[in-house]
Amino acid sequence: MTRRWWIVLLVLLAPLAQAASPSTGSVGAVHAFLDRSHVSLGETVTLNIQSSGPLGTPDLAPLEQDFQVLGTSNSSSLQIVNGKTTRTTQLGIALKPRHAGTLTIPALDVGGNKTQPLTLQVGAAPSGGSGRTGDPVFMETSMLSSSPYVGEQTVYTVRLFYLPGVSGSLGDPNADGASLIRLDRDHRYTVDRNGYAYQVLEYNWALIPQRTGMITVQGPTFQGQRLAVGSPGAWFNNPNALFNNPNALLNGQVPGIGAPVSATAPVTRIDARVAPANAGKPWLPARDVQLKLAGLPANGEVTVGVPLTVTLSISATGQPAEALPEPELPMITGARVYPDQTRDSTDDSGQWLQGTRTRNFAIVPQHNGKLSLPAITLDWWDVAHDRAEQASVPARTLQVSGAIAGGAATVAPAPTTSSATSGMAARASPVVPAATVIPHAVDAQWFWRMVALASLALWLLVIAAVVTWWLMRRKAQASTNGSVSVEVARAAAGATKDVSKSHRALQAEMFEAARSGDAAACEHALLAWARADHPDIANVAALRNALSDPVQRDALDALQRTRWQDGDAAAACSAVGMAFAHGFMWRADGRSPRTGHDDLPPLYPSRE
Repeated sequence: MTRRWWIVLLVLLAPLAQAASPSTGSVGAVHAFLDRSHVSLGETVTLNIQSSGPLGTPDLAPLEQDFQVLGTSNSSSLQIVNGKTTRTTQLGIALKPRHAGTLTIPALDVGGNKTQPLTLQVGAAPSGGSGRTGDPVFMETSMLSSSPYVGEQTVYTVRLFYLPGVSGSLGDPNADGASLIRLDRDHRYTVDRNGYAYQVLEYNWALIPQRTGMITVQGPTFQGQRLAVGSPGAWFNNPNALFNNPNALLNGQVPGIGAPVSATAPVTRIDARVAPANAGKPWLPARDVQLKLAGLPANGEVTVGVPLTVTLSISATGQPAEALPEPELPMITGARVYPDQTRDSTDDSGQWLQGTRTRNFAIVPQHNGKLSLPAITLDWWDVAHDRAEQASVPARTLQVSGAIAGGAATVAPAPTTSSATSGMAARASPVVPAATVIPHAVDAQWFWRMVALASLALWLLVIAAVVTWWLMRRKAQASTNGSVSVEVARAAAGATKDVSKSHRALQAEMFEAARSGDAAACEHALLAWARADHPDIANVAALRNALSDPVQRDALDALQRTRWQDGDAAAACSAVGMAFAHGFMWRADGRSPRTGHDDLPPLYPSRE
């Protein structure tokens, strides 16, 4: 017993011992990086040095030639994940460039390890602005490109300079003839202007001209206040200050606390150029464009009538998603294409907007043989090199196989007792080949296989009992009533006829009717297919009550409105084809799809 307690104690103390002792690889290579790659003369920049272990004292002498070292700061973090300890130590060095130009931060010796050299672009000290050096707050603006193409993104930057004690809020810029999108890449640093130590907040906007010619950008306005010099409790220590200056409150000043301050950024102008004559259509200026088609089978094989879902995406650097064309597939001979809705996303975390438009397409092959997918191209203009470019997806050829025994091959219908969510999960589950079975787990797998077979047999017995009970009840009702209505007799005859066919053949007939644009044929084929699962479905109203998916119910309603109100039959049939492309989504609550004698008659009676 004592030995067992010692083993438990050692297991509990092992992670603590590992965390307390440095890991074997803690003395690893150091990594250096700058918080900014471009600064102006007089601004500060931070050089960060990271290591997976303790950092030694770096030799900063090589920096003295081009930089003034203002100070250092240290930070560290420790993470223990699954018993593995990860230690990170970071050293921050505040630097102030001594002159403008391209400055190189040389490799530094840190505890016997060398950092990699870095490059920093230092521009001349900016001039102008709405204020001057010595004011509590003033602003400067800059534009990355003063003559962009119409529709091309450039970067508009606003720098807010303020002295300690200033607080307030900054408005938004405005440009007539251009759109402005705030970028999520703000910077905060310090700068020395003529002996004044200013804090700087740098904000960036993506500016996209919407027309050619001169465009004026009105800078934002800052509104705030500056705390009074001295103790924050000066007013309470000198209550007579308010009586000595009774006009202070009328002027927006609070005695001993602060005075209002404001500043407005200077006006900036750009001259937007017209698109080049040799540019493609639509006009798409960007820094990079990617066109991708995903979802094609790796073996290049598809089946007649079985929808193949592919995803076409367009992504561009320097454009928001809404500026990109809608993804479209070219005409595919021998297949029916059902497009889905477009999904847009724009990433604004970097210097350039990253827009992406994505769209799914269901491709339903109609014939055996080869199915050719034409190449997809998109013309765009490379603004970085000022030349025309083209993004493309190469052509592909797929091999279409025929029907699986019993009729045309198409999507197998979803189980009658599954909900919409479980049905989609079942379709997404991969089939694991038998070759992947682990030999050591044969006994366990045999046991569960037997359990599954027994469950299947029990399920079949229950189904047989339910069917037998239903047939006996139907026969009893028929003998009691003495006659059956013409509508019910025709539904029963149709159900008997349709059940004799396979699910795949009935589904194929429904897709063919949907493609023909004949609303009556589409309704008849859909009911025939549904009766293969529920023979007691007599009309569209009963089918609608048995479904759980609102999209499928809406498609049925649109089909009925088309038949009774002379709508667009082709559009309604196409909607039915898309809604039932993956089979029926039956109700999971066990309710019968039949409408009882007390139910109201359907709004749109079935017209067979």
